[in-house]
Amino acid sequence: MWLTIIPFLCILICLLSVRRPLANVRPKTLPGFAAREGLVFLLVIVLITVGFSCSGEDKTETEPGAQVEPSATKEEKHEQRLLSQIQDYFGKLSESDRPQVAHAFRVGLEYKINEEYVDALETFKQALDLNLYDEERLAFFILMGNCEAHLKEYTSAINYYFQAERLGHGTENDTALTVTYSNLALAFQLEKDLHGALENYFNLLKVYQEMANAQGQRNTLAAIGLIYQIKGEVDSASVYHKRSLELDAPGAAPSIFAEAAQLNNLALTYRSKGELDSALVLHQRALMLFQTAGDYGNAASVLTNMGMIHQEKGDTKRALQYHRQALEIDSTMGHLMGQAGDLTNIGSVLEQEGNLTEAKKSYQRALSLFEKMEAKTEIEFVRQNIQRVDDKLKE
Repeated sequence: MWLTIIPFLCILICLLSVRRPLANVRPKTLPGFAAREGLVFLLVIVLITVGFSCSGEDKTETEPGAQVEPSATKEEKHEQRLLSQIQDYFGKLSESDRPQVAHAFRVGLEYKINEEYVDALETFKQALDLNLYDEERLAFFILMGNCEAHLKEYTSAINYYFQAERLGHGTENDTALTVTYSNLALAFQLEKDLHGALENYFNLLKVYQEMANAQGQRNTLAAIGLIYQIKGEVDSASVYHKRSLELDAPGAAPSIFAEAAQLNNLALTYRSKGELDSALVLHQRALMLFQTAGDYGNAASVLTNMGMIHQEKGDTKRALQYHRQALEIDSTMGHLMGQAGDLTNIGSVLEQEGNLTEAKKSYQRALSLFEKMEAKTEIEFVRQNIQRVDDKLKE
């Protein structure tokens, strides 16, 4: 980066020393700039500061509609998604009438909210030296586990959750146990220990069954199905996805989004088993529900899945229709990563049809978007596709 900035600064200083206002090089924040030596050096300092800021800036995921997508890897996005599901538990801490306990909770929580996890963890640890009730100690253990998880110290997080689990059983606090088992399952997933994740989801399911919490059971069954799906055990995944869909919460309308997501996941298990027609039927049902819920981002994902199935079946005409519908949605939403993926898929179908010139154009459009997002893995993949098409065109 500095190889670019330093020559630029030298040229800029020379130009400004001519003492003529050049509109084309004026920073927008300094409309009345005159070329005096002091301001020249001030501008140099500002540019250097901006350079350091840009070089150290964290790239995080933007919302749909933003013009620039993050460069985070799939692994990082997966980790962020799991961390976002970690639950806090306060129990009776939030209503404690003991000044020291209330102070420790309030200060630690403020640190945690500000993502100052080291300070939050230290504050919660110090609180353990107070004369705490078991339910207060339990809540602190969960909060400490959550801080460790966000610090990516997953083994330490798991140890704190296990201490919370012991106290949860001792106090017969089912609510705390559901939070503990859910967080344990997520921490084991972050540790890439799917067996540990499954064990804790089954523990969570048992607690929800004892509580007669149908919605909790439904969500947990879906989570178990997803773990089996990740493990590649598609038959088991199918069983738990079906059980989740069959379980309705009494007195409550089932979530359209949850049902659509579960149908889509079940469709993926059928696709893994080679049952493409069954997968298409389930994807179609999921698509209708996402559209009803106004969730067009997930609708585009389902359309992509359907396009890929039709491509597997050799029906390239329908495959193109679904991929182009997905592209239209992603373009409307300004979802660059989605657009780049859609264009890649369209290029793949066109290449399969033998329409190599148009396939290359689609790949090149995808490459341009991936380069804008600095998505290194995807850039390399699409470049290989373009090279393959070029080789075919030379034959």
